Amino acid sequence: MSLKRSLFSVLLSSLTLVGCGSGADGQPDDFHGGRDPIIVPEDTSLAADGGVDGGNPYEVRGSRVMHYRIDIGDFTQPVDPLSPELKAFTLSDGGTRPLTVQTSPDGTFRVTDAPAGRYYLQLGTLYVVSDSRTMDLDRYDLGRRDRAGTTTPLPVTVSASNLAPQPYDDFPSFEAVSSNLGEFAYLNANAPVPAGATFVDQLPVRYMSTNTVDELLVNASRGDRLYINSLAERNNGTFTYSTIDRFFTPDPLTMSPTVSNDLYGTFQLAPQYTARFEWWRSRFEAYQVQVHPQSVPSSQGLGISPTPWDSESWYGYSGDLMFASNPSEITDLVTSFTYGNPYPFSWGAVVGISHGFQIPATLLPGTTWGGVTGNLIDTRKLSVATAGPITPRITPAWDLAVDGRNAQQALTLTSLTPRITWKAPLVGSPSAYRVRLSRLSASDTRTVASAVSTIHTSETFVDVPPGILQPGQKYAITVYSYLTPGVSLAVRPYVMESLVDIASATTVSSILSTPAALAPELHAEPEPSFEPEPGIKPTRLYRMREQLTAQH
Repeated sequence: MSLKRSLFSVLLSSLTLVGCGSGADGQPDDFHGGRDPIIVPEDTSLAADGGVDGGNPYEVRGSRVMHYRIDIGDFTQPVDPLSPELKAFTLSDGGTRPLTVQTSPDGTFRVTDAPAGRYYLQLGTLYVVSDSRTMDLDRYDLGRRDRAGTTTPLPVTVSASNLAPQPYDDFPSFEAVSSNLGEFAYLNANAPVPAGATFVDQLPVRYMSTNTVDELLVNASRGDRLYINSLAERNNGTFTYSTIDRFFTPDPLTMSPTVSNDLYGTFQLAPQYTARFEWWRSRFEAYQVQVHPQSVPSSQGLGISPTPWDSESWYGYSGDLMFASNPSEITDLVTSFTYGNPYPFSWGAVVGISHGFQIPATLLPGTTWGGVTGNLIDTRKLSVATAGPITPRITPAWDLAVDGRNAQQALTLTSLTPRITWKAPLVGSPSAYRVRLSRLSASDTRTVASAVSTIHTSETFVDVPPGILQPGQKYAITVYSYLTPGVSLAVRPYVMESLVDIASATTVSSILSTPAALAPELHAEPEPSFEPEPGIKPTRLYRMREQLTAQH
């Protein structure tokens, strides 16, 4: 399967805009000139000892604000307090004790009866464990908040000249990018283009949005503009990689779900650039056994991605300028990539490095693929990545245990509310950890891992709240260690949605079984979460996973 063909199954990736405001005619309620949105509510008053002046000295205060970026600037909008509802509690006598959460229209909240010490905040399947008296639950997204979509297939055709001719009949794929809409979509041809052809006339394509479930509708009156990119495969002697080769910008249009939408223009060569990397792959691969003692190296990836309208933050996902994936190697290398970049000079670029590992110890009996994967991932600005060696800045946590027993061996748990512990990474000082609990099930020869909960903490242990693990099930645990230089990830769990400088590493358990005899503790199991794993943009993550799938 070519790299181009490996891009198609990304519809599940989602970084959904949250919240709707009351601005007139869809206009933002709070515009911030330049690129400096608010973070801390103005009425938050902290005492010298870290508490809040007046009332309960242990009261927790925080914000839930959506930061979103469009072509003319950055805006903020309070998050709908019911999307999802914010809950708070403490653990007590094997159960939970609810705490009072008061929300305000401006996006701030208070936990008025928070105790001294540790408490839990819950948003859907995400739990944040902290003893901080302030918490920033702000979200970050690319695209206007009043965007509309359709659940029906969007009729789209492409009429374009100056295509790169192919020596064979081809079903080309193009990319559509709109930063104002927050859209990155694939345009997959439904009909072949003859060998040697350099133009197409109303070529029918399947329009596939990747950042939302619905197909987003471009609206010229709202300022939406499109880039249509044509990719090419190249080889630099080490990697076969995909990069933007040509592009055109169609005239402004407003899409309709009921009539054909023709994208027409003349492809032009994208400005070409060269980036040189010194990639110390051996240092990443050396931590294979920390991911899991039985892990198997699977793939390595390197990509360059655009960061719309800013080089210091990365909202949303607008595709890649280039992306390469290879089977795992331990040989260090110096390599260069020539890639196309059609975007404005005010856009930045980041480099993402990934080392992936398959974990056979998470495969259920009778299955041969799937399960839980592990990885080491590093994202940094392009200028930083090309300035010196790329080496691990954070490595996996180790000595993973459940209730004091080695979790990297198959275990039967004795409780549905165990304590999960680990030791800090050997390299790097984590800004925070996330513990993801995945329920394992078999589908033919595949083990499917469905995340049922993620627990965010700054400590090296978590106590699993009641209602997450269920009797008679199989689970696996993944502990993510994150490094976010200069950013307090412990009290800003969603800020990873905007970072250009972040590294992560995982350690994974073996299969953990819960006995059916624990039925008295039964609670309604939470719905599986399809929220992407933080630390890597979701579409790239699914692209990596598909490449692993293609090997089977």
